[in-house]
Amino acid sequence: MRKYRWFIDFEREEKWLNDNLQKGYTLIAKNMFGIYHFVEMQNSMKIIRLDFQRIKSTHDLENYKSHFEEVGWKHIDGKKGNSFHYWIKEKDGNDKILSDKQSFNNVYAKLSSYYATLMLMLLIPIMFANQTIDPVPFILNPLKAINFTNLLSMNGFELVFFSTWSIGVMIFRVVPLWLLVYITFMWLKQYLKYKKVDKALILDKE
Repeated sequence: MRKYRWFIDFEREEKWLNDNLQKGYTLIAKNMFGIYHFVEMQNSMKIIRLDFQRIKSTHDLENYKSHFEEVGWKHIDGKKGNSFHYWIKEKDGNDKILSDKQSFNNVYAKLSSYYATLMLMLLIPIMFANQTIDPVPFILNPLKAINFTNLLSMNGFELVFFSTWSIGVMIFRVVPLWLLVYITFMWLKQYLKYKKVDKALILDKE
């Protein structure tokens, strides 16, 4: 069985996966497009946890997996680079990967840094694509990026070619802007959570 979901909050994602687990559907894989693959299996005594890691090499990935597998966790999904990793194990009273505030704080810090990097990377194509135009009018209406006046004077192959070209240019101009808005929201959300947990840690030390 496959389900499509798109989560902003990894804690909500974790809860959703465990709700499915209680209903008899066990996660076996997840791809980058938000498609979750489940198998029907009664696993009411198991639990799924998420962890976010920056892993640079296959060797580091294997060491990371071995560390958790030694204490009973089974790796479901997760890759090298900046990636969420999905784990499952039998409930035994020691069921948390992120077991304290400092662990959560580290994850939120990594996520906010990751999204900040993506924001900077997106600025390059945005500045290049929109250096001669004002992008504001077509952020909410992408069709304004197409010059329909010129298209109406064409026909045949010329119309098909320039229509396709105009749509491609529209996508190149608009999609990075939308992504920037979305990623900025993601960065702000993770950063605020990081600051909230960081403040709690400071108060605990006082």
